[in-house]
Amino acid sequence: MSDESQIQFFEFKARKFCTWFDKTSRSGQYDGLQATHVVSGLVASAAKLLRIRLAGQPHDLEPPAGPEIPPLTPGGTFPLECRADWAEVCRHRERTGGLPGCLAEVQHELRRGLDLLDDGRPYHAISHWQLGYVHNWGELAICALMMMHSDLATTRSS
Repeated sequence: MSDESQIQFFEFKARKFCTWFDKTSRSGQYDGLQATHVVSGLVASAAKLLRIRLAGQPHDLEPPAGPEIPPLTPGGTFPLECRADWAEVCRHRERTGGLPGCLAEVQHELRRGLDLLDDGRPYHAISHWQLGYVHNWGELAICALMMMHSDLATTRSS
């Protein structure tokens, strides 16, 4: 897959994640299987995005601050109760509030990149996503994915 195709594919996955997150947050309908599918697709696409080299481009990697994304309210649509073993899976659980917080932070970072892309700044968007994946949102997405897998496994064994 060419770099351009990979970037377009990641953009598609990022927009899909943001749309899914917004819809799930508003509807009150959390589907663990669908959530796992959306997040795993995002993570797999992001891992491929890291292979893209942005040689010869500006080195201004710090994107402008975006608007604050309001946190999900307790009792929202995502499972808020984190089991004890989730704490072992996700070291960010206390900081983020568990699964909904991890997903909200991922969405915030994806949206910042999408805003840069929509503003005609593809280099900055890709740089933002690459650095964010390595230093923040990638770990949170993987953490959320592990929590979802754990939840699905527990649900199926019950």
